Amino acid sequence: MSFAARAAAAGRSVQVIEAQPRLGGCLHSERLESGYWFEMGAHTCYNSYGGLLRIVEEVGLAGEILARHKVPFRLLRDGELLSIPGALSFWELFVNSPRMFTANKAEQTVAEYYSRLVGKGNYRDVLGPMLSAVPSQDADGFPATMLFKKRPRRKDIVRSFTMTGGLQSIPDAVAALDNVEVSTGDAVQNVERIDGGFAVVTEAGERHEAPALALATPPDVAARLVDGILPELAASLGRIGMARVETVGVVAPSAAVPVEPVAGIIPTEDLFRSVVTRDTVPDPEHRGFAFHFRPDQPEDQRLQRISEVLSIPRGDLDVVAHKDMTLPSPAMGHEQIVAELDERLAGTGIYLTGNYFDGLAIEECVARSEAEFARFEQASG
Repeated sequence: MSFAARAAAAGRSVQVIEAQPRLGGCLHSERLESGYWFEMGAHTCYNSYGGLLRIVEEVGLAGEILARHKVPFRLLRDGELLSIPGALSFWELFVNSPRMFTANKAEQTVAEYYSRLVGKGNYRDVLGPMLSAVPSQDADGFPATMLFKKRPRRKDIVRSFTMTGGLQSIPDAVAALDNVEVSTGDAVQNVERIDGGFAVVTEAGERHEAPALALATPPDVAARLVDGILPELAASLGRIGMARVETVGVVAPSAAVPVEPVAGIIPTEDLFRSVVTRDTVPDPEHRGFAFHFRPDQPEDQRLQRISEVLSIPRGDLDVVAHKDMTLPSPAMGHEQIVAELDERLAGTGIYLTGNYFDGLAIEECVARSEAEFARFEQASG
C-alpha cells in the first residue's frame, strides 16, 4: 500500500498484483451490508504515524479520521475479566522500579527486558500475555527493540484513531488512484528475470512485466517468489520465523452482549491470544469482536469459546467471518538478517517491504516502503 502510494504520488505507473489471495493483508475491515464494520487485523493508528498520515492526506482521507473512544482493555483470568492495573503485583513493581532508569533494550529479548522492569511474576501473569497479544503470537523471544518505537507526535491529530469506514479505507483509496492498477483473485506462481526487468506469472498464466519489482508480502512468500532468480536472497528471507494466526470475527446485537464495553480482552492462557472489539467506535445496534486464535483449533471449539467469553448463546452471533494470516516472528539476530537482505538487494531491481524489518507496526511498514522507494528513485534516476 505505502510503496504504491509513494510511487503514485511521484507520477509513476504502478501495477499491484495480489501474491497470495488465501492470506489477507494486515489491514482488513470486515464490512456488513448495513454499513457496520469491524477490524479483523490491525485496529489502531496513532498521531505518531507520520508516514501513514501523509498518505491519508495525499489520498484525500484526512476528513475521515475518526477518534477512538476510550474504553479499557481487560485481562481474562479464570473466567473473570480483570482490570490490568488491578492484576499487577505492586510490590513487584516497587522492587523492580529502579531498573527502569538503567534498563537497555539492546541485545535483550522481550521477556528479558520487560521482566526486569515489572518483575517475573508480573511479566508471566500480566505483561507477557499483553505483549504477546500485540503480534498475536508468543512475543517472549522477540528482540526487545522491535515492539515499540518512540516517534514525534502530530498535535493536530487525535492521539489514537481509525477511519470512518475502517482502516481498510486507506489501501482502498490508494488502489483507486488513477495510476495504480490492482489485480486480485489470481495468485502469483513465480517471478522471472527478463531483458529490461521482471515478469510476474500468475496461476492463471497471466504475465505482468515491469522494469522493477516490489514485494510487499510475508517473508516466506517473498522467499518462494525470488528463489528461482535470487536464491541467496531467498535463503536470507527463509531465516525469518513465521507464525500463523487464525481470526474469527463475530457481530452480535448490542443488547445481547452483557460484557462491558472494552477495547480488547487478553487471556493469560487460552485458545486465543486476544480479542479486539469495535467498542472503540460504539454503535447502538451492533458489537463486533475479532478473536485471534492459536492455529489449528476446531471450528466448533472456537465458536463455543467465543460464546463463553462473551456470555451469549451461539445463536446470537449474527455474523461469522474468518481470516488466516502468517506473520513474521523475529528472534534475536534479526538485525543481522535485515542487513544481509539489504546487502543482497543492492543493484537487483527488487525492493522488499513489510512489517519484518525494523518493527511490526503499520508505521514501520510505511517507513520501510518510503526507504525502498527512495532507493528505487535513486536507481532509476
